[in-house]
Amino acid sequence: MLNINQSKSIDQALQDNWLNNPSKPFIVYKSETLTYADVYRLVNGLCGFLRAAGVGKDDKLCMVLLRVPELVITFLAAARIGALAVPVNFTLGKLETASFIRAVKPAATVIHEKLLNSVDEEILAAACKTTIIVGKTRHHPAYLIPWDNACCPSNDVTATEVQPLAYLNYTTGSTSTPKGALTTHENIYANTAAALSALELTSDDVHMCMFSPFAHPHELFVRALYTGASIALLEEINPKTMAAVIRCAKVTAVMGIAPLYDMLASHANNIKLDTLRIAESGGMYTRPDISKKFYNAFGIPTLSVWGSTETTGIAIANTPSSYRMDGSMGRACPYYEVKVIDEDGREARNGETGELVFRGPGVISGYIEGSEFILTDGWYRSGDLGSKDADGFFYFTDRKSGLLKVAGLKVYPMQVELALLEHPEIKEAAVIGIEDKLRGDIPAAFVVLKENATITAEEILRYCNKNMAHYMIPRKMKILEELPKIGSGKIDKKQLRQLSGQLLLQVDPA
Repeated sequence: MLNINQSKSIDQALQDNWLNNPSKPFIVYKSETLTYADVYRLVNGLCGFLRAAGVGKDDKLCMVLLRVPELVITFLAAARIGALAVPVNFTLGKLETASFIRAVKPAATVIHEKLLNSVDEEILAAACKTTIIVGKTRHHPAYLIPWDNACCPSNDVTATEVQPLAYLNYTTGSTSTPKGALTTHENIYANTAAALSALELTSDDVHMCMFSPFAHPHELFVRALYTGASIALLEEINPKTMAAVIRCAKVTAVMGIAPLYDMLASHANNIKLDTLRIAESGGMYTRPDISKKFYNAFGIPTLSVWGSTETTGIAIANTPSSYRMDGSMGRACPYYEVKVIDEDGREARNGETGELVFRGPGVISGYIEGSEFILTDGWYRSGDLGSKDADGFFYFTDRKSGLLKVAGLKVYPMQVELALLEHPEIKEAAVIGIEDKLRGDIPAAFVVLKENATITAEEILRYCNKNMAHYMIPRKMKILEELPKIGSGKIDKKQLRQLSGQLLLQVDPA
């Protein structure tokens, strides 16, 4: 376990492994295996190239990358030279992605060839003087520098320039504008120490993180890096490849979002995942039915957790020795303090809903460029609503910003969503609030039907009349083929608000 009082940078952790575990596999990707010594030499080589290109202390280095070894190497190289890695959400759309890069003003950008179509190339070329491209295709514009030219393995080690700030970890932006969290090496170390302790992780583990490469990218590799363990990288996600990588790489610990576990269990077909012992489910609410399905398929629980960009990762977790599969997020992780506070700022009683607040060395100090960061008496106010029971288990209720006041009565969108999902023909549901002159807010629902389902919006509303309190029933509804999602897999409620004017059915239930 890590000593919380002896924080070390991710670069120091790499150097320690180079000295103590040089031949230990660090990254397994497809048929390729990179040892700690391999990665160390590649980081040295990229550092030399970046320094020669004029990239150094406090410069920004944009990463438009998939879950590939080059992402880890770029992140570690940026840390060594004191630059700030900036993960880029390439799912935003061509102009928005390019505008983001232009606003960041990076000294260099590393981009995967598969993602060139996600960025306006003219803007990219003008945004920074050095752009490195990852991939095997050789026919690219002259301004793009092939990865193999920029990252030649090297034993040359120059003095490191590691700074306290590790990188800019951007929020996903599912409900608001993405904000760049000022994430330090100390934040990363503290959160990793908490995760290792809570989840009982060791140097013998093989980790597979299925989070998006731009959402907490450090979580792809830091747990392995700080323990001398290994990671298996999976570029594209589907049940067949997930199961194959788990089996072939002998993965023991997986980190992903609830729909991935649901998908894996649904397509299990009697597959055995004998090495898997930790199935960590974060990023969104994990429904009890998903937990039960996964447990029935593979014999291990999905360990639901809560974390955020601002807490640098998980701060609440179910653990292998103490877990619930009833929707609970678990208990507070080591090195984090967690409370539920009411509207007056007082700690709520057990079972009462309030805002979740956090304190500890894993909590960031703020955002870049002055975005509002809410700290009250040293506690980070998450904007998430939840409750705690007498045994210290926390339960998520909803986002504070999503809370609806319908004729003065509180309606939590997730309550309505879960009620809709009880219908046997509904696959997905999302609820937002729409301003209403008479009631203040009204719930509006977007639903996706299961394959071959024939139910109509009118029939769904009749179901709602029978199964929900009157004030919770959606007054508007639209059936979609799929819900819009951001790259992390969360439902994009900002986009749903743009669609709200297209809702087909408007009713006033009797």
